[in-house]
Amino acid sequence: MHKIISTAFARNKRYNLNSLFGIIAISMTMASCSSNDELNFSGVDPALTVPPTQIMVLGTTHLSNYHEGIALDDLDPIIDRLAAYAPDVITIENSSGMTCNRARTYPLEHVGYADVYCLDGTAFRKESGLTQAEGSFKARRALRDWPDEPSAAQRRSLAAAFIASEELHSALVQWYRLDNADRVAGDGLGPNSVELLITASQALGEGNSIAARLAARLGLERVFYADDHGSYLDLEGEGEAHFARLKELWWLAEDDPCRTRSKSAETKLLGGDILGAYREYNSVNAQRTAMNCDIKRAMNDAEQEAYGRQYTMSWQARNLRMTALIMAAATTEPGGRVLSIVGATHKPYFEAYLDQMHDVEIIDTGTVLD
Repeated sequence: MHKIISTAFARNKRYNLNSLFGIIAISMTMASCSSNDELNFSGVDPALTVPPTQIMVLGTTHLSNYHEGIALDDLDPIIDRLAAYAPDVITIENSSGMTCNRARTYPLEHVGYADVYCLDGTAFRKESGLTQAEGSFKARRALRDWPDEPSAAQRRSLAAAFIASEELHSALVQWYRLDNADRVAGDGLGPNSVELLITASQALGEGNSIAARLAARLGLERVFYADDHGSYLDLEGEGEAHFARLKELWWLAEDDPCRTRSKSAETKLLGGDILGAYREYNSVNAQRTAMNCDIKRAMNDAEQEAYGRQYTMSWQARNLRMTALIMAAATTEPGGRVLSIVGATHKPYFEAYLDQMHDVEIIDTGTVLD
């Protein structure tokens, strides 16, 4: 403190008392802000005078792994419960077109990212005549002035724009909202785009089978993308070494209980007890077990390469990126209800990070599923 004041006088001999008092006031303010009470961000900020934004995180298994064991209609019970929560915004664990574009721009750092997590919209953009950037802009511009009762042509045009921007799940929301007779080519949707939408509507995955169907049912116009693997920047060949080390850390023996931790929920899922499975995925015990078996085993990797520790740190960074995307989506409905559908191991991180936001109330998933 004395050094700061001395330096200030040395730079300006006409330094007056008002300036001195200003420095002292700033210092006192900084000291008062060091109180733990002042910096505890958990829960809704008591200073909030408007309704908080409610966020519920639904932990899920990745349904694409069960395309032979689950029918779309089997998911109706979970969709019914989520519809009762009535979210205004739905986010999914998928990468947006913008994120995928970054991955393609830096392919040597995002090895295989685009091939695994992204739609290649090249063929479909030829049908709509839109670039990826034009599709993104057109979709957002259209929704800004979206009418209460859009025509079928407007919905097809919006779906084409979403496909061009490589946001297939939002295009699927528009497809679901069309009458069956209107689910045809036209207005930017060519035959390849129509085939893509039909295939996506029949495939199993939480983004298309739950989120997009729920959004259409609730009268929403889109879903929001909330995934970003940009914290995992491997040079080519490193990924294999990382995974080999993680297998050593995670699967210590054939009878390791962590290898069979999801069997109970899987049995319920495949046995038709969808709600029972989702109650288990979202239980505190399941969250704790996943964290202990997955993240916490990796974080104590003492080998020189420290692949396990790198994984843990990157995992936390990824969740921070994802929750930032959720908050960005929530800005479209301040004070509204947000549903975030994500792989169950993300759930405790999402809830912990989102709970630090001033105006966010975390909704217990059990209140909807029980």
